[in-house]
Order: sequence, then C-alpha cells, then structure tokens
Amino acid sequence: MLMRKIVASGLALLMIQPALAQVQPCGAPADAVNASDEERLAGIVKSRTRGLAAALLADRAADRVTISALYTPGFTPTSSLPDGDYQCRTIKLGGMLPAVVYDYFSCRIGEEGSSIAKTSGSQRFSGSLTPSNGGFFYRGALHFGDEQPVLYGSDGERNQVGCLYQVAGEEQRYVLELPSPMFESLHDVVELVAR
Repeated sequence: MLMRKIVASGLALLMIQPALAQVQPCGAPADAVNASDEERLAGIVKSRTRGLAAALLADRAADRVTISALYTPGFTPTSSLPDGDYQCRTIKLGGMLPAVVYDYFSCRIGEEGSSIAKTSGSQRFSGSLTPSNGGFFYRGALHFGDEQPVLYGSDGERNQVGCLYQVAGEEQRYVLELPSPMFESLHDVVELVAR
C-alpha cells in the first residue's frame, strides 16, 4: 500500500512540474529583503518540490486532491491583480505533517494590486506586492489575530517572502507561495479566489 502511494505520488509530481515551468520564479527588488530571505526566495523551486513530494504522501486523499488540483493547471504570467475581497486558505506542504489544508478565511488585495492582507483567522499576514517575472513578489510579515499587523523587518522570525501567480486558465484564482517558512512546514501556499 505504501509503495503504491509513493509511486502514485512520484508520477503526480512529474506531471505537475512541466506545468509550473511556464513562469519563472519572481525576484526581489534590490535591497528589498535581508540576505536570509533573499536565499529563501532563490530556493522557491526546491522548497516547492520538497513540499509537494511530502504532501503527496498525505494520508487524507482529499488533501492530496486539493493540492494536485491547485498545481496541475500550472501558473500563468499576469501583470495585474484586481483589488477586492478574496477568500483565501493556507496549505502547508511537508514539515511536521505531510500536508495541512486549512479552511477559507478572508483576504484583501488593495492599492491597485500592490498590497495584500489576510484579515481573519488566528494567523494573519500583510505585506506589499511588486510585479516581477510575470507574477508578483511578496514581502510581508506574519501576525496573530489579537495583534496589529507587523512590518517586514521588525521581527526576523515573522518575515515572509514569496511569489504570487495566477492559476492557469482561471481569471479569479491566484497562488501565493511562501518558500521555506520559519515554522511547521517546508513550503506554504495561500490560495486566493476572488469573491
């Protein structure tokens, strides 16, 4: 049974990788992040691959289906991100558990597509978005529901960097990838769906 799951997961990972090759990883503008976060961002493909490999071994079939459905279409370049309210959910790949798919919460894109914030749930984030390589470079920070938002750089353990892309074939669906997060997982993904 385990061997069958490993083989199936390996095949699924091989099918996903070519779809993701349509866009290049985003890059940080000069002097936008510290050296550690620049390294995390440069390792996004490795982080994603390791996270997906672990997640595809998850016991819950529903989690594997959700993750595969998110990555199989691939990402497509986009130069605009509509302001508005989004439903968003965090998906943790690898780490303490093979995969964790959370429920949807509320997110908001604002300032003509240059800011993002998760506005509900116990773990939240906020930050800036900058166009980069057909996607958007994200720089922000984690904060908790009972706190005010934290700025990038004010606490290194809460710093976040990542790339936001449009899911191929879907005008209203985006993925924010957060490589090598500080806690719990190998790779975090935030799925955003316009309301």
